[in-house]
Amino acid sequence: MAQQDLDEALSIRDGHLFLEERDTAQLVRQFGSPLFVVSEDHLRRRVRRFQQAFTAGWAPGRVKVMPAVKANWILAVQHILADEGCGADIYSPGELDIAVRAGFDPRYISVNGVPKSEAHVRRAVEAGARVTIDSEEEVDFLEAAVQQLGVEARVRIRLRPLLSGFVERSDFVPEGPMPTDLAASVYKGGLTTEAAVRVARRLRATAGIELVGFHQHHGRHHRSARYWAEQMKAFAAEVATVCAAIGGFRPTELDVGGGFAIPRDPHNAATDYTAPYQMAALYGLSNVLAKLAPKHRYKSLAPLAETVAAHPNTTAAPSIEEYASAVTTTLKAELRRHGIDPDPLMLQLEPGRALHGPCGIHLSTVHALKHITAPIPWRIVTVDTTEFFLTGGRYEHHLHDYRVANRADAAAVGSADVVGRSCYGDRILPSVPMPEVQVGDVLALLDTGAYQEVSASNFNAMPRPATVLVHGEHAEVIRRAETQDDVMRRDVVPGRLRPDAQPAGRAGDLRVAATDAPRPRTGN
Repeated sequence: MAQQDLDEALSIRDGHLFLEERDTAQLVRQFGSPLFVVSEDHLRRRVRRFQQAFTAGWAPGRVKVMPAVKANWILAVQHILADEGCGADIYSPGELDIAVRAGFDPRYISVNGVPKSEAHVRRAVEAGARVTIDSEEEVDFLEAAVQQLGVEARVRIRLRPLLSGFVERSDFVPEGPMPTDLAASVYKGGLTTEAAVRVARRLRATAGIELVGFHQHHGRHHRSARYWAEQMKAFAAEVATVCAAIGGFRPTELDVGGGFAIPRDPHNAATDYTAPYQMAALYGLSNVLAKLAPKHRYKSLAPLAETVAAHPNTTAAPSIEEYASAVTTTLKAELRRHGIDPDPLMLQLEPGRALHGPCGIHLSTVHALKHITAPIPWRIVTVDTTEFFLTGGRYEHHLHDYRVANRADAAAVGSADVVGRSCYGDRILPSVPMPEVQVGDVLALLDTGAYQEVSASNFNAMPRPATVLVHGEHAEVIRRAETQDDVMRRDVVPGRLRPDAQPAGRAGDLRVAATDAPRPRTGN
């Protein structure tokens, strides 16, 4: 069997896309369409690569990989990570519940987020998790929980170091170029230096609370390893400043957060910063040509329209090992420069997208084809999924790599819009190179393992798809597809609005009664 490997999990065999040992087109026939699919083997391999790469750079200290639960909070997936010895970065009360259910060691459940409710803080303390203080108000909740529960709490403080050394364009801002240091500085997470010092003093003075370290998280502003080196310079300086201000405190753990890029890196790939200029030129030319007869105008514009094409990213992001080297080498050197010995410290990191993203694909079936010939040529491929099942990627302007799963080695024959089935424009892949396809073909979107399934919505009352876990030749459902009854399960219809309600209780009858009432006389 002819085989072409795309990564550790994906391959093309005799024209079909395989995930591990399963033909993805056959998965659709077995489990339905659309479908999310996760590779267990790829997930385990990536966890181990993160652990090994960061441990190699941080020896003799300890390293704990603590993947962000928000990236993929399917319970079976979290059980795999707990089995691999990971910790868990959680944001919401729901994610805390998932981490506890999955069996993570509570010492390595990092409770982040702002704002945290009093009930959330209390539950975290009760579970024995690490609470990361992200607002001064949370200290009140923490002190009350410790006193009421009669237990000790180990906490960290989230800092917001200024990335003054990194001014390249932030990928989080699709509207136009914006320097990363400014984009990161206005994010809601983290305490200012002054607030962090006040909180640290208060925590250290409170019985039952132990301050164990510091946390930072800037997220996926830029794919480069240098972005991470600059983060570590800023983080080490901020840690040193706070430690000195509170009397030479020495932390026992530092959490550097996450934001490492996926290898194929679809983040913001759909944004073309030259597009406004192209559209302006097209608009201007269109107005000039408006004096022509419509057929001549469209004939002139057609060649320009045919040049519009989007392409997934083809430049690989830095490897896990390159990210690990940038983080560990820089952080150790900078801590020592500021008088802090890194050797006793535990290093924690929170890869979400970079861990889960490459381990998942999304499969959908072609349902309709349109070949538009006038006023300009255009091809539309309609599939049975929707951008509303890929909401996380829409927020981040993803342009995913893709394959036609049952003809994965076919050459492109021009561009096409791949559109979904919602009533929006739903351009999942806008004007991308596409081979000849037929109704019934299976389209695979790659790198959808992070933030996609967990952000799916029910727009147009659409039931959300199932998720299947592949392990070698085996495949099993780990989140079932919704039914139409599931979609409506939260709805409550008052009895007076039901079709079988008594007439006297219905608004329409009341209106009729008011209309039939005698009119008051006017005049003599």
